[in-house]
Amino acid sequence: MVNYNIKRFCWVFGVLLIALYLLIVFLRGHVGDYNVSHLWSDLSSSISITAIIAFTFEKWLWKLSIFKGWLVPFPSLAGKWKGTINYSWNNEENSKDIHLTIHQTFLRIQIIIETDESKSRSICGSFDIEKMRGRQHLIYSYLNEPNATVRDRSQIHYGTAMLEFNDSGETLNGTYWTDRKSVGDMNLKKV
Repeated sequence: MVNYNIKRFCWVFGVLLIALYLLIVFLRGHVGDYNVSHLWSDLSSSISITAIIAFTFEKWLWKLSIFKGWLVPFPSLAGKWKGTINYSWNNEENSKDIHLTIHQTFLRIQIIIETDESKSRSICGSFDIEKMRGRQHLIYSYLNEPNATVRDRSQIHYGTAMLEFNDSGETLNGTYWTDRKSVGDMNLKKV
């Protein structure tokens, strides 16, 4: 599985906290001042600023190319995707159009798939990226909830998908399988 660089993330923000603390102490003229209220005020300010920066990084800044590779090992796949699903279920082969939406932050990914008959939402998701083995996959498990009108032939079920993406992050192709013994292939392009 991909190394999320959590240790490096913590180190970067730990060093940032210390640097901000020292900068605030210097700017406020508290160098050598051992007044507890000044020390507490300076520490509180530096923690608040670091928390705001960390929140902003987790939501948006992680997408910047300056962080790619050394801190962020995976691409941004967030957005709308459109494609087809070819599946086998109950000894029948079929195809459907699908719409996929990915919501992604540095620490979280949510995948939603919609067809004309159902909606799937991911329960968990992660990346499997090993360039040496040529692997770049988004792997997730999901809960599929068919529309009420088709539940007599299509029950609520769980499944897992493994989708390969290219370096540009413009295509997703892969397979899925479910606990109701259906399997299929998905081919998607970013809209």
